[in-house]
Amino acid sequence: PPAAPPPPRHKSSMIAPASSPSAPPPGFPRLPLLGSLPWFSNLSLPDGSSVQSLDEQHESWAEGTRRHGPVWRVGIPGLGKGISGDLTLCADPREFVKVLQAEGKYPYGAIQLQWPFIVWATKHGRTVGKLFTRSEDWRHIRHGMQKSILPPAAAAGYAAIIGTTGREVVLNAPLWDDAGSFMSRASFDLFAGLALGRRIRASDPRPGASLPEDERFCVDTIEALDLLPDVIQDLPSIAMSSLGLESPMMKRYFRAVSGALDYAEAQVREMLARLDAAEPLSTAEEASYLASTVRTQRAAAAAGAADALTDDEIVASVSVALVASVDTTSSIATWVLAHLAREPEVQQRLREEVAAALQQHAGSLAAVIEEELPYLKAVVRETHRLTPALVISSVKEVDADIDLAGHRIPAGSLVALENHSLQMSEALVEQPRAFRPERWLAGAVAERKGTPAELIDHPLLSAPFSAGARKCPGSRVATLEVRALIAGLVHNWRIGLVDERQATVPYRCQTTIAPTMPRLRYEPLTEESRAVAEGLPPRGGGGVCAP
Repeated sequence: PPAAPPPPRHKSSMIAPASSPSAPPPGFPRLPLLGSLPWFSNLSLPDGSSVQSLDEQHESWAEGTRRHGPVWRVGIPGLGKGISGDLTLCADPREFVKVLQAEGKYPYGAIQLQWPFIVWATKHGRTVGKLFTRSEDWRHIRHGMQKSILPPAAAAGYAAIIGTTGREVVLNAPLWDDAGSFMSRASFDLFAGLALGRRIRASDPRPGASLPEDERFCVDTIEALDLLPDVIQDLPSIAMSSLGLESPMMKRYFRAVSGALDYAEAQVREMLARLDAAEPLSTAEEASYLASTVRTQRAAAAAGAADALTDDEIVASVSVALVASVDTTSSIATWVLAHLAREPEVQQRLREEVAAALQQHAGSLAAVIEEELPYLKAVVRETHRLTPALVISSVKEVDADIDLAGHRIPAGSLVALENHSLQMSEALVEQPRAFRPERWLAGAVAERKGTPAELIDHPLLSAPFSAGARKCPGSRVATLEVRALIAGLVHNWRIGLVDERQATVPYRCQTTIAPTMPRLRYEPLTEESRAVAEGLPPRGGGGVCAP
């Protein structure tokens, strides 16, 4: 399987409590400004190899848990808290529930770690900055923006547009040399479709397929997301920002994020103007997240609701959703594709499940992704277990002293859920390095009930969308998007590696963890995909199309 980290060697450290009740957590030494980087940045593993911790996070966070147990501390400037970047890791989801219970009225979320964006939004007086605070402003906007997207019924309402857009974008996969770039652009297409009700066709690289301003938006957003984690942990940027100055890296980030948000806000304001002018909207626009949010909030305002969102707040919430839409969705889908390309039997079983569902639903991809196909769901879940898009899936600040596995965690501490090491434990998972979606089918889950292994079924380990009041508001539509991409791809193409000798898939750590994809071979299986393949030279224009 691609890029699977070694399982933790000290099995008991996953679940054993501390030997001394209320003792501070163990961990790496921490220094002012440097944090734990002298000890943590380059870790030696028991097998003699070493990892660059911030670049190889599947391995490094698990190694910290192996060394120190289920609760431990590290210092990472820019990521953690205070002058040494203090961060407490918790690898037991049962213990992390205590963290969620102590997060307070205005909870902390990983979004607060994005200090460069907060600096940019504050400097430019952007309303979107309120979403990055811990305040009544955040609660007010968050409550309003999630009404039309987070509840299950609201998310399901976008299945039709996701399915329709998905059928189109999956045909573009062989046009790209890099499957990761395709997935990023496809994610843009899917979310723009449901958010605005229009196609931007970012996943079609052919000349004239997308408008120049749409292409610029994609480029700016991807650049901003690529730069953000580097700026967050860049010591010169941290130091210069504290003095009100901008490092060269910060300036590049600010230019990219300004371009992306300016475009997104212009798109939202244009539709608001059309709604104000009572101009007719297309069917897709009428069904969009933006139109739904506007209707809901304006109805609330007309009824005298004090918490109705203003137009500026609607613009801010929809715009930031557009910019954030690509990251986690594309990383999850790319990892799934990496596994399927290396596991032809899994891919074929999934293809048969999708084909049967499409036949049952008269070819409707929308109906298929709403159905929660068991094997498709298991493939995505196994991908998250083995190669998660985020190893640190939730970060919280506790508002009261708490005890985690016998360790005293004082109020004000940052605590992160480390979700990977437990799911790679040989004590809980049979052959943890193997890609086996069958682990997540109903029968296997039932067999684990009442055994220590049922811990891997804990809800906090199931997906990379955080938890609590700061859970990603678009998590349910992101799940539908991943299903649409994967179901559509395996239905239209038989996908394999061009070089079958490649043993591993390396990855890169940005705002999420994404694989550096090998070149893929696409064999067309449907009338639509054969039409695409016939228009490509044997090795030209992107992925190889087999006859």
